[in-house]
Amino acid sequence: MSTYAISDLHGHYSTYKKLLEKIKFSDEDYLYVIGDVIDRGRDGIKIIQDIMARPNAELFLGNHEYMMIEAIDFIRKNEAEGKKKKADIGEAFTPVDLWFHPANGGKTTYNAFAKLEREEQDKILEYLKSLKLIKRVTLGGINYHLSHSYSVGYKFGSELYYKDALIDAESVVWDSLVDDRPPIDMLECDWFAYPEDTYVVGHVFTQRLGCMDEKGRGLICKIKRSGINVIDIDCGMALNSKQSRIGCLELETGKEIYVSYK
Repeated sequence: MSTYAISDLHGHYSTYKKLLEKIKFSDEDYLYVIGDVIDRGRDGIKIIQDIMARPNAELFLGNHEYMMIEAIDFIRKNEAEGKKKKADIGEAFTPVDLWFHPANGGKTTYNAFAKLEREEQDKILEYLKSLKLIKRVTLGGINYHLSHSYSVGYKFGSELYYKDALIDAESVVWDSLVDDRPPIDMLECDWFAYPEDTYVVGHVFTQRLGCMDEKGRGLICKIKRSGINVIDIDCGMALNSKQSRIGCLELETGKEIYVSYK
């Protein structure tokens, strides 16, 4: 039995499936997918549906799933109120504008979502709202702290759900443990409730951190920020290029597995 962590698939279903084949993923194994499986690529909804169907795979909320929830709720609320035009809504920049912005690439995901029957849409939306933000698990003698990008400053035990931390959710999925200019509160190590954990995150592709091979392909990056041990496993699938690949970390052993996009 092996436990794996991956992140930031960004709609690339075929590469995701190649990874599962490479690691010979079986019913005895477990997979943590720490956010951002949608947007930019065309098959994010297929990835969500695949994970939903697997009892041994777990998706965490990322900033792209967070944007999707906000945008779909916004659309449905305004439809229910009969507001169909931008002028009716009265907002200059809406959650839909943010999600559809070219930098985020949500339009492709929305188009696939909109083609589904309402019942299937509701299942997916309910599933996304049920996701965890953070999970803490001990494997291979290491206390891992899994989240899409950040943490909170209070103790929550072994897991923190989106539905239980709505105020903090935006920070957990958008703020970054590996950014060169972290939030002010992160500059103090004692802000973290679990500073001894090893934090496994995505969100920032590792090429931005200078972690890449001779061909510019992302490498899983181990760094220290404000006294915290951090492992960034986002190896650049958002780039949609020859430098893109999925970085997979086997948590019991620390083994790194890679599957390239092209």
